[in-house]
Amino acid sequence: MDLLTLQSKERFRKVMITDIAVSKVPKIKYKGLTEEQNVALYEFAQIVLLRSKTENNSNEVSITVDLDELSGKQGFQKGDEHEVLIGLDPDSYHLIRTGNNVAIIHNHPSTQTLSLQDVNLFLSNISVRLIVVVSNQGTVHYLWKDKNYSFSVAKELYNSCVEDLTSSSSVSESYAASLDFLTHCTEAGLYYQ
Repeated sequence: MDLLTLQSKERFRKVMITDIAVSKVPKIKYKGLTEEQNVALYEFAQIVLLRSKTENNSNEVSITVDLDELSGKQGFQKGDEHEVLIGLDPDSYHLIRTGNNVAIIHNHPSTQTLSLQDVNLFLSNISVRLIVVVSNQGTVHYLWKDKNYSFSVAKELYNSCVEDLTSSSSVSESYAASLDFLTHCTEAGLYYQ
């Protein structure tokens, strides 16, 4: 699978986005970010849901931004119910390959938190400092690389969480591995909320 793929496994069935869900997106004080960046991420989370609802039948969409240049170039990509291939969008690809403080905001049509594919994308790209998932019901989860982040520790933890998975592993087994990683990610200098 392409490293620039964000995927939402079929943990639950797709939930159609409502205006109520968009209004329920919480204002979060993200660890280590300025008020301006927090406000922008709140707005991007709402935009992700609105664009998913109006332009993509409540399927996955992603917005990629440089947190240091919020008014600069942004990437946008539509996906299907289970994944979004952000690398197909030239602006997203460019930001991820050349940026230093990149955030990826995307939705999951189910109520699932970050998937293994989300975590792998996040770990595999040093420029991605923050990855945010907004469920189609307006719940927000995120993973942040703190100043004590260690790629080698994070990759070792990731590998230990997925070592028993095979191509025939069930969705629930993959989801459990993701939750295991998220539960222990502070060991690698990551912050999960």
